[in-house]
Amino acid sequence: MTATDQTIDTCNALLRDEITAVETYTQAIEKFDSDATDAVLESIRNDHRVNAFELHKLVSDSGAEPSGSSGAWGGFVQALENATTLLGESPALKALQAGEENGISQYENALANADVSEAAKMLIKRTLLPSLSGHLIELQQRRDRAA
Repeated sequence: MTATDQTIDTCNALLRDEITAVETYTQAIEKFDSDATDAVLESIRNDHRVNAFELHKLVSDSGAEPSGSSGAWGGFVQALENATTLLGESPALKALQAGEENGISQYENALANADVSEAAKMLIKRTLLPSLSGHLIELQQRRDRAA
C-alpha cells in the first residue's frame, strides 16, 4: 500500500466516523426535549458536517472515491438510544462524550501514522481535531446544566 493509499484509507475511515457523528447528533437532538432547540448539540452536529465535508474534499481531490457510509460511531448511536430511553439526558450526553473521545483517538492515530500525508495531517491539526476537543468541553457543560 502506498502512502497515498494509506492517506485515502485513513481519511475515508475518518469520514465514515464523521458521517456517523452527524447521524448520532441528529438522533440526540430528536430524542431530547422537542420543545427546546438545543443549540449546543446543533452546533456540534454542524461541526461534524463541516469535518465530513473537508475530509470528503480531501479524498476527492486525491482522485479517490470518498466514503458515503457510517463508521465506528455506530455503537455510540445504539448506546445513545439506550441511554436516552432508559436513563435520561445526562447518560446520553456521556455517550456522546465517549464518541468524541473515540474520534479524538482516531485523529491522533492518523497524526501518528507516518504514511498519512502532510496535507491530511495539517487538516487534522488545524481544523478537525480542535473542533472535537471543544466538543468535550461543550458536552460537559451541557451535562452540568442537565444535572
